[in-house]
Amino acid sequence: MTTRRLLAFVALLIVGAGAHAADRSRPNVVFILLDDLGWGDLHCYGHPYAKTPNIDRLADEGLRFLQCYATGVTCCPSRTGFMTSKFPATYPVYPAAGGFALRPTITALLKQQGYATGHFGKWHIGPDTAPGTYGIDTIGSEQDDAGGKKKRRNTSGGRDSYIYDDAIAFIEQHRDEPFYVNVWGHIPHHPIDPSSELLEAFGPLSVDESKFPPEMQSKFAYCKKLGGDVNQHMRAYLADVKSADDDVGRLLRRLDELGLRETTIVAVSSDQGCAGAAEVEEQKKKRKAVDGDDNRLNAMGYPGPFRGGKHSQLEGGVRIPFIVRWPGHVPSARVDKESVISGADWLPTLCRIAGVKIDAGDFDGEDASAAWLGQSTHVRNKPLLWKTSATNSDPAIRDGQWKLHGSHRRRGTVELYDVVADPGEHRNLAAGRPDIAQALTAKLDAWVATLPKSYVKSDDRDD
Repeated sequence: MTTRRLLAFVALLIVGAGAHAADRSRPNVVFILLDDLGWGDLHCYGHPYAKTPNIDRLADEGLRFLQCYATGVTCCPSRTGFMTSKFPATYPVYPAAGGFALRPTITALLKQQGYATGHFGKWHIGPDTAPGTYGIDTIGSEQDDAGGKKKRRNTSGGRDSYIYDDAIAFIEQHRDEPFYVNVWGHIPHHPIDPSSELLEAFGPLSVDESKFPPEMQSKFAYCKKLGGDVNQHMRAYLADVKSADDDVGRLLRRLDELGLRETTIVAVSSDQGCAGAAEVEEQKKKRKAVDGDDNRLNAMGYPGPFRGGKHSQLEGGVRIPFIVRWPGHVPSARVDKESVISGADWLPTLCRIAGVKIDAGDFDGEDASAAWLGQSTHVRNKPLLWKTSATNSDPAIRDGQWKLHGSHRRRGTVELYDVVADPGEHRNLAAGRPDIAQALTAKLDAWVATLPKSYVKSDDRDD
């Protein structure tokens, strides 16, 4: 080989090595999303009986936010916010039925930057699940039966173990390139029916009801009214959650074994607040459902100090746990009590971290990377806004310390809360602070005026 050719060959090696190093400078992303997990359902968020050592350890090794919000009160609207950084009411067709139209998604944006992309588990973000949808290379874990309905594979572990199996296989396959993967389980969505093995692994439980606030006391009373045993039903709920935590532990261990711990962002959250036994019963009546009749009272999710739950814009319905770990970048053992962040911030925050340029004005969320990295508290420039995909549904807004529940109904009540001083939303200040109520109502009205004047009805119900 001539000297010139040798130098060219060495230069090629250097360029190749540099390109590989550049790829690895962009972090991998593992996004674990639980379904209907309450703000207080993890031990690290204050549950007195939860057994979630793996997620708790993730919090110890990373950052735990206390004021993170979902963009919707049910599954599809929340997932829409995470994927597109748009409030779901902005879509004229419900995304579970119509998809995201031409909106950019976090997966498509990262795919364009050379990321391998995967999605495993619950979908509920559009009718198309073919590879390539939203820039996702591999979409898996759910299988169609002969009737076209989704079915789950048998598993010897928890009901979501197969989802983690497939996500781990994807990570193994793409260990040498940057990757992004959604790991979206079903736990602890109804029906909750853990096996005897999972119940035994959790152990016995005797609930001291005095350890819980009034919101849970009402849930306990409802359970007893229907002839349920609080100890039995909470044990089933927490055994289901523990099985998800066991699978999170398997995934984290595999990242360590593959040497990916330091180069991977791992985030854990929930799509919205917990469902209650009364909510499950009400939905069952509306749909005339017959499945899960014997275990509906297992819906023992804990909203922490907040009122409300799934299907509600109260804090218990929209405030969610959010934990992020990225060793060497995200500070460890940190609790952020001040930053107000949203599922809509997922896309712009990751884009900033991964070096993806976007027009911030095209999105409803904000870049919260400084808060993730422990550099500063995230103070929002844009308010958080909620509304379901129905023309006359009631909207809500959080702006600074204030949260206002608007009303589009005749003689409807407007509610105003200082959710910093009163996170349980017990003291309606609308009459005492008309200036704040009027200002926030004006902001809500201005936002609602930009929304679709009508929505395309869909048979794709959201659960």
